Amino acid sequence: MQLKMKFDVATYIPMDSKVRLVCNIIEEMNLDFLLRTYSVKGRKPVVDPVTMLKVLLFCYSEGICSCRKIEDFCTYDTRAHFLLDGCKPPDHTTINRFRKIIEDFSSDLLTQFVELLLEDGHVNLKNIYIDGTKIESVAGRYTFVWRKSVEKYQKKLKEQLIKELCLPENSTLDQVTQKVEQAFNLIRNICSSQNIVFVHGIGKRKTQQQRDYEHLEDTLTKLKRYEAHLRIMGERNSYSKTDHDATFMRMKEDHMLNGQLKPAYNIQFASSGAFIVGVMGSQKGNDLHTLKPFLEKMMTPYGEYLMNIVADAGYESTENYTYLNDKWLRSYIKPANYEIQRKKKYKEDIGKKESMTYLEDEDAYLCKNDKKLVRVKDRIRTYASGLKDTLKTYSCIECRGCPYNSQCIKSKKAEDGIKKTIQFSPEFEKYRNESYNNITTEEGIIQRMNRSIQAEGMFSKLKDGLKYDRFRHRGMKSVVSDITLMALGINLNKFHSKMKKNQFEVIEYKKVA
Repeated sequence: MQLKMKFDVATYIPMDSKVRLVCNIIEEMNLDFLLRTYSVKGRKPVVDPVTMLKVLLFCYSEGICSCRKIEDFCTYDTRAHFLLDGCKPPDHTTINRFRKIIEDFSSDLLTQFVELLLEDGHVNLKNIYIDGTKIESVAGRYTFVWRKSVEKYQKKLKEQLIKELCLPENSTLDQVTQKVEQAFNLIRNICSSQNIVFVHGIGKRKTQQQRDYEHLEDTLTKLKRYEAHLRIMGERNSYSKTDHDATFMRMKEDHMLNGQLKPAYNIQFASSGAFIVGVMGSQKGNDLHTLKPFLEKMMTPYGEYLMNIVADAGYESTENYTYLNDKWLRSYIKPANYEIQRKKKYKEDIGKKESMTYLEDEDAYLCKNDKKLVRVKDRIRTYASGLKDTLKTYSCIECRGCPYNSQCIKSKKAEDGIKKTIQFSPEFEKYRNESYNNITTEEGIIQRMNRSIQAEGMFSKLKDGLKYDRFRHRGMKSVVSDITLMALGINLNKFHSKMKKNQFEVIEYKKVA
């Protein structure tokens, strides 16, 4: 017989251990929203939700994301026994069920964590560094549905049906579908009333009614399938059959070396003081359209703190500049032409309006050959948000025989190179110059340096440090919840590191003298 003795697991856990820090943080949070999801009636859960949250947060901080690996951790690791505090280790089904329960509350958990950091002075949210990365979905790489293909086949089928059913050429798709449904119902009733037996296989001759029935049934199925594809796709250009929320995007990791698109999500991180303070998922492959909704999401909990928004050139647009200006946020967005305009070739390009002389009295530009580019028209560009932007167009029709023609007019497609045209948005140029002046100041240089270290460093910790380079769940809701838990894990690691080093100030990197 073997004598079993009880011992206190806590004696093996150092006082400055990350496990104890997790317990302290979770106990300071208000978890009423989580407790309300559990009914007081019925069977008591194996592990109470607060303890499960402690286990989950600690596992994510260690890069343990699989529910089966979390189950092994709870069974064999001493740190898990300390967190469970005598509870029976949960199995992978229980862990996965709990992870589904907290999907609606993950953003609130991150907000409460950031509020704790604010109270302790570890972040001030004055400077927000925003960056994005694309993370591949769990969906198959060859399960794509393309909008152009669907619309092409749908249009071709519609034209074919208009001829078959002798419909007017201007018939809409709904009218064509309705006529096909009527014809299908009619032939189905005829087959039913005449007791026509459908035959299949070699040596069997199908009746004309069976052929019409099968043709209309197949046609109606195609019409509904195309409609379903476009409905799932929404405003996107593609989606995956095995993960409808995933969009095919161009990734940096190209396993076939041919620029292949993969199903992915565009994940946005907002960092401050070396902590992640905001997370958002997007189905758009371009960061340009993510800044406004991301900041709108952050304005609710942190609006009173935000002052400076620092981002790279991928976020530059008139719409984003205008939004920052309306919200009284200072822009530190790097202009897209920041690097190229510093080169000698750009400065010596006589075709740029910056190299021309502006005649304010005549509202015209004077080129190197002393020819005038007069304002010919204005075009109003309307964005999806409703914002309207004016584009000014200046042209010169005296370019034939000009000695600088080949240097000035790069494209020879327009009027055989005899007409020079420049087009720009004054509003965009004004905002771009303001942002350029901001990032070239002493403070702006420090802000850009911090963005490179903090914003891009978060993705390095995520992908290289915690080995999280592909999602394990389907759907935008599950994906954002999972990446938010990873953000909490990264924050926990940083907070623990600061505690061990006795650092209590806001982290902000300075230039080395």
